[in-house]
Amino acid sequence: MKSFKFFLVFIFYLFLVTQARTEIKNDVWSKVIQSGINKSVNFHAWGGSSNINNYIKWVGNKVQNKYNITLNHVKIKDTAQAVKKVLYEKISGENENGSVDIIWINGENFSSMLKSNLLYEQNWIFKLPNTALINLSKSSSLMYDFGVYTEGREMPWGLSQLIFFYDSSKLLKPPKNVFQLKKYVLNNKGRITFPQPPDFVGTSFLKQVLSELTQNKSILQEKFNFKRHNPILAKLWEWLDDVTPHLWKNGKYYPKNYLSMSQLLGDDEIDISMAFNVSFPSNEVIKGNLPKSTKSYIPEVGSLSNVHYLTIPYNSSNPSAAKLVINFMISPEAQLRKNKQSIWGDPTVLNYKKLQKKWKEKFKKLSKGPATISFKDLDKKLAEPHPSWVKEIEKQWIKRYGSIN
Repeated sequence: MKSFKFFLVFIFYLFLVTQARTEIKNDVWSKVIQSGINKSVNFHAWGGSSNINNYIKWVGNKVQNKYNITLNHVKIKDTAQAVKKVLYEKISGENENGSVDIIWINGENFSSMLKSNLLYEQNWIFKLPNTALINLSKSSSLMYDFGVYTEGREMPWGLSQLIFFYDSSKLLKPPKNVFQLKKYVLNNKGRITFPQPPDFVGTSFLKQVLSELTQNKSILQEKFNFKRHNPILAKLWEWLDDVTPHLWKNGKYYPKNYLSMSQLLGDDEIDISMAFNVSFPSNEVIKGNLPKSTKSYIPEVGSLSNVHYLTIPYNSSNPSAAKLVINFMISPEAQLRKNKQSIWGDPTVLNYKKLQKKWKEKFKKLSKGPATISFKDLDKKLAEPHPSWVKEIEKQWIKRYGSIN
């Protein structure tokens, strides 16, 4: 009987502790709300796409109505611009009241900020209520950015994968690997190109080629060592040496980004385009920028895939307001809208199993678009090389081929 009473007391104690923790959690978030309302947030994000800009504007309207937060979208051409701004502020001793509150980031830029201690405190992402809807266990791929553990310093925002697309009425059988692609370039002079590195998609294409040419792909996960890894890069330069003179404009000019490249496809100047947004081709078909015969594909061995994130610099002027904005941006409402083909088409980071029934139904009803790749094909993924490879690839590409642009 005594043991039973002890058991009841123990259970009651556990209940009180759990309840107290919940109240503390809620109390902590209440303080974040109190500290974050009526503030301005400077969100540094790429501004090269009108549909993405419109989406961020919608987010701004939502947080304005919800928290009276003014969201300033600082449109940048390259994420490195925002990283440099934070770094310069640190060098100048501006450790508080920084000019950047949120950065849309991933890969090399995150790694750079991590090394330079430019990021907000560890594990802040776990303190946001909507984090509960994302799988953020330590083994989750969402916790690794280009192979680097995030330390809970950046919030997953969306998923990306390198895809290729073409006009199926003109190209019946697209090349599905780098060997077929090389043959296609040589036999169809001037019909293939890629965005000019260091454009993100252009550099990604080079990494895709390198990954396909590298049998032992695990070596690409190592930190770049010139003596050990330069022979690996030699395969990429050999491939490019053969194809470059036969590219669009004889390899002397390159489109600025994937948007310019898609326009070239629409104008029938090239045969294949590429993007890191799986819904982009379908969106362009819907807009009338690409023909209805447009189809997408992924190479036989798969394609580079990664997660893009939101992070807060260490010297943000309004970290609490930044958390409120980010918490909304990973809400089912915001993620659903971002996932819609007509809005952006960016796949959600939310765990379907953790969603309430009403949100599960809404995500189920999302339409796929005419040129969208099947989920089965999207399962074919290649891991991104370690961030240290990026600078070396870009540096050597510019040295070898950039001077002729």
